[in-house]
Amino acid sequence: MERWARFIFEGSLNFGKLSEDGLKITVYEGDFFNSPKETSKEVKLSEVELKSPCLPTKMIALWNNYKALADEKGLSYPEKPLYIFKSPTSFAGPNDHIEHPKNYDGDVFFEGELGIVIGLKVKDIDNIDNAKNAIFGYTCINDVTAFGLLKNDPNFDQWTRCKGFDNFGVFGPYIAKNIDPNNLQIKTIINDTDIKQDYPVSDMMFSVEEIVMYLSQNMTLYPGDVICVGTSQGLGPMEKGSKVTITIDSIGSLTNTYG
Repeated sequence: MERWARFIFEGSLNFGKLSEDGLKITVYEGDFFNSPKETSKEVKLSEVELKSPCLPTKMIALWNNYKALADEKGLSYPEKPLYIFKSPTSFAGPNDHIEHPKNYDGDVFFEGELGIVIGLKVKDIDNIDNAKNAIFGYTCINDVTAFGLLKNDPNFDQWTRCKGFDNFGVFGPYIAKNIDPNNLQIKTIINDTDIKQDYPVSDMMFSVEEIVMYLSQNMTLYPGDVICVGTSQGLGPMEKGSKVTITIDSIGSLTNTYG
């Protein structure tokens, strides 16, 4: 397993690989997604400011991809992945503050999710093996949603609006490579103790490879693009002033404040 990070150290933006004990980062140079070169420089994790681990051209968010939640809501299983987009200004990283939107008085929900990070430019993938090769790694997601706006106009479900506010597309703190996503468990924890979500990735309707394959048949995917694979039971509103943590073993914990 490898875990990669982007971070600020002494005023400069860097990227590198986390040590096995999680205490240090080895700095790399070059293209993050194309044979980056290891340097001799090593920094302590405690001395850096972690940023979102990559810069996507887009963030794609799946809807209705977990069997348990679909069964709970009485939804049918889709034949192919259903998805929307998060706006580029929504992208945020670890420890960034999620601000409640002005001119909106409704609830804002957390959605703890697994994120796929693309590592190659791909289009029209037609098999699982090529889809697997296009995946660089995995990250933690909080797919924040102002659900009160979804049905604000009876003629049109406003998914992009309710999911596209600044800092509503939170991901990080690392990208983990060489892990099996089917063995992962996702937890959403409020204020360090209140576990709201605790569900297995293995309950997904579409595998990570199928998701990448099908989406590539609709659009070109670029290195650094992030796919949020959807959430399961337990999603709910955040209280102002709360701390929200998305934890996935083998990846890390993504923590933000809201209010």
